[in-house]
Amino acid sequence: MQNRKFVTVKTLLISGGSSGIGAACCEKFLQNNYRVYNLDINDNPSLQKYPAYRYLKTNICNNGEISLALEDIRNREAIINTVIVSAGKHLSGSIETTDEDALLDIVNLNLLGAWRLIKQILPFMKKKGGNIITIGSDQSTVGKPNSAAYGMTKAALAQLTKSIAIDYAKYNIRANCLGVGTIDTPLYRKAIENYSQKSGISLDQIEKEEASCQPLGRIGLPQEVAELAFALSLDNLAYVTGALIPIDGGYIAR
Repeated sequence: MQNRKFVTVKTLLISGGSSGIGAACCEKFLQNNYRVYNLDINDNPSLQKYPAYRYLKTNICNNGEISLALEDIRNREAIINTVIVSAGKHLSGSIETTDEDALLDIVNLNLLGAWRLIKQILPFMKKKGGNIITIGSDQSTVGKPNSAAYGMTKAALAQLTKSIAIDYAKYNIRANCLGVGTIDTPLYRKAIENYSQKSGISLDQIEKEEASCQPLGRIGLPQEVAELAFALSLDNLAYVTGALIPIDGGYIAR
């Protein structure tokens, strides 16, 4: 089948779109008539029901794999309207308890993965503008215990996003970072399960304690983050760029 270039339907490119916040973003954009390209190391079968969904197996720690995925997309699309950088992972530990291999691993994904993907897509986006959203953290702003490496990557990601916003505004490219708080994702579930096993505290008690730390008294949902990401893609928010926007139940406002 011969490749065609489409111009009438908007497009989303997302990294880490197979689970958690990324999957919720895929669903939201697909439900609003976007074509969605998901760059992830695993697919999400529940997204395959959408005709406008395309999975491209990609490890964003690998420049070559990113290049192949973007070549595929460029052969199909005249423009990428929105890019969401969602791929990432958590790592618990202080500076003393985090070994250098673990540090380099999380930096390679959370920070350099974003750097690689955005750097390769910018020449394509510069032609017609676009919208870049990075999934940061409440730790882009504040510190938390036993989160030295993770917090470092998320703070750096927010700063990278601001720099992109300044450097590429002349090309009508916007860039914003979402300061995501505690959200009920597979990453969150894995983190509290690990903590429960190490501490002996029940999952139910941990969840209650986590909820009580949030001024709104509950854990957030991936769909709520997706709503904000989609809102930033709309033309009526086209003056918003270079922002670190909290979506954390009021956590950093305390």
